[in-house]
Amino acid sequence: MKNYWDQATDNIKIIGHRGAKALWPENTMLSFENAVKLGVDGLEMDLNLTRDGRLAVIHDETVDRTTNGKGLVSDYTMAELKTFDAGVPLPDFGTQRIPEFEEYLDFVEHTDLLLNVEIKQNSPETADKAIAALDRRGLLDRTVMTCFYGDVTTYMHQKYGVKTQGFPKHRVKGYKDDCYSHYYAIGIGMPDLTAELVAELKNQNIDPWCWCPDTAEPVEYAISCGVTLMTCNDPHAAFEILAKRDLRK
Repeated sequence: MKNYWDQATDNIKIIGHRGAKALWPENTMLSFENAVKLGVDGLEMDLNLTRDGRLAVIHDETVDRTTNGKGLVSDYTMAELKTFDAGVPLPDFGTQRIPEFEEYLDFVEHTDLLLNVEIKQNSPETADKAIAALDRRGLLDRTVMTCFYGDVTTYMHQKYGVKTQGFPKHRVKGYKDDCYSHYYAIGIGMPDLTAELVAELKNQNIDPWCWCPDTAEPVEYAISCGVTLMTCNDPHAAFEILAKRDLRK
């Protein structure tokens, strides 16, 4: 059985960010499918709850930036969201649709990908629905649940015992002193990444991950800091450098 949790400084995993958002429209099936074809070890994606209680794969709480629609995701049904063009960020790829979580799971269920599922809202209900959907398909053992809201990651870990990813304390919304005790990993944005922070996390048995090193210089810097996983918008530089240095098994 594949070990999804063997990332280390000499076995750095590469995760596609919203698929591979620098190359294809983010959080679309096109982006996820093509990121997998490139050879990523896993996928990161985002969930927001719709008006009719469905899980929409979209980063923002509004549809404005990534579609031709306007307004809050939570003001639309899933069927209504499907009428918008989610290919707006990179229009050369034609019309794309906002996936429902179940569509995404139909795809990843038949892969051996590590899954990073980010809950975008301060919403235990969204977390409950996502975890239930993953559990029905037997995918929780290769999933890390992510959220910027400290109460949500604590809730998910305490109620379900799932692995969670948080963020450095100054980035956590509603940070509390016990937040770190509920994190399996912390995702460090490149502006915050230092060797000192990585060492601090390792001392607390928290896996240090980073996002998003997309060119050679930040990839090399992330390696030097001691990260064990890179989430990339464009994974090409990470693929090349980690292969040359034999840092990805």
